[in-house]
Amino acid sequence: MAYIPYDLRLTTRGHTITRWFGYELYEIIIFLICNAFILLTIYCVLVELVWINKEDTTNMVNVSTGKAKRKPIIRLSSLCALALILLVSVMIFSMNKLGVTDASTSVAVRGSVQPNANTANPNPNTAKTHHCINDDFKAENKVGVWTMLNDNMDYVKGAIKLGKGVREHTKTPLDLVVMELESKPLSNEQWDLLRPIGFKKCSVKSIPPPQKTRPDLREKFAVLHVWAMEVYETVIFLDADTFVQNSIDGLINMDLKGKAVGVTKDIRERKWVETFNSGVMVLHPSLQEHQRLIQLLGSGLQFDFIMSDQGFLNEVYRNNWHEIGFVNNANLALYAFQREFWDQHKLEDINIIHYTMRKPWNCPIGGRYGPICKIWNDAYM
Repeated sequence: MAYIPYDLRLTTRGHTITRWFGYELYEIIIFLICNAFILLTIYCVLVELVWINKEDTTNMVNVSTGKAKRKPIIRLSSLCALALILLVSVMIFSMNKLGVTDASTSVAVRGSVQPNANTANPNPNTAKTHHCINDDFKAENKVGVWTMLNDNMDYVKGAIKLGKGVREHTKTPLDLVVMELESKPLSNEQWDLLRPIGFKKCSVKSIPPPQKTRPDLREKFAVLHVWAMEVYETVIFLDADTFVQNSIDGLINMDLKGKAVGVTKDIRERKWVETFNSGVMVLHPSLQEHQRLIQLLGSGLQFDFIMSDQGFLNEVYRNNWHEIGFVNNANLALYAFQREFWDQHKLEDINIIHYTMRKPWNCPIGGRYGPICKIWNDAYM
């Protein structure tokens, strides 16, 4: 059964619309009005048929004048049918103006209870949406593992090993998806390397960032598109500098306890902080939530601009995120600055390594992070 959020109120162009049983109030009203007009049309046809029969047998000639009565040029049923067509046209226009695809629609709540991936609709392509502008994109499973790439070949190499790790260790049926910017598409040669791994292409438009965003991270806000990918019940977003060395089935099926996103605590300036790292995220896409994020991004909301999309998401989801655990986002900064904590975990028990301090393709085995770099370097040679 498809997930239907509860206690959800939408604000659309100044109008508050309540969802009842998963439908907007205006949708229910439109449905009832249309059905009323259909019944009225049927009633008019039946009445007119009786009237015609009666007219033909008893009243075809005016007794006082002796002249035949003229039949009406436009009958009652025709008028009703014309009114019905006009009504439906107006309703379709109204739904397009108020529909959930309108970018001005926003959710007035910070988060809602999320579905369990195992109980979601097994046919995710039915009546669902996505923001991929390429015609060849098609979801095949209800779970998607996403990463975002630009035309940097090093990150393509990272995605290749990332995808191979996911495929080797994870049993849950899933799609591997690379999100690329329409303005910076990957080359055919790069896609020749990615497609054999099983990656699908999702080309998206850039999302305009706030003016204060770091120039080198302005394109990162395109990651917000994953919230609009309702063709998937669950999305695992992984930065291309992560590496999956164990199963992520547990992450896919994790109960987020009603929180909006699953992430893990971050480290900055060598210390734990109360914000999260967005290099590994678990989320359940919602077009309404995506529209809310876009609206907030353009609203002048203040956040840690130097952290780009991560700073924005931390401000939006403050106190509304679920801890997924160190083993699902083992930040290399902890290896450097919180070594005692890192060593409390067996290396083989870590599911996802996040190469934040040194990108894995530039990580020398003989250097500071040698043992961790060796894992990536030796994988899938």
